Amino acid sequence: MYRERLFMTVSDTDGWNELCAIVDELNKLSATKGWTQGTLYTRTVGRFNELCLEREYADLATLEREQREWEAESGLEPIYRRMDAIRKEDPGYSELWEEANPVRLD
Repeated sequence: MYRERLFMTVSDTDGWNELCAIVDELNKLSATKGWTQGTLYTRTVGRFNELCLEREYADLATLEREQREWEAESGLEPIYRRMDAIRKEDPGYSELWEEANPVRLD
């Protein structure tokens, strides 16, 4: 199991609401393509206005395939511009976690 997390900090409530709307649009697109949909989270305690889009993949091959298909998808440029317009100077960051399994030292 792989868990992708994309973090972004927005500048204000309008940016917050816009990012929620963007994620909704992206999830609708993902559903039509059969891609993994994401869940948007925020910290209960910690940095203000930081949001995290999290998606889970069964395996690395699925993640890589969907990323290639995503990059080939036309018409996403306006969405990327909308995201750039609402983020703070901090460009955000991403994480990729994999399921931990016992280590065998045979």
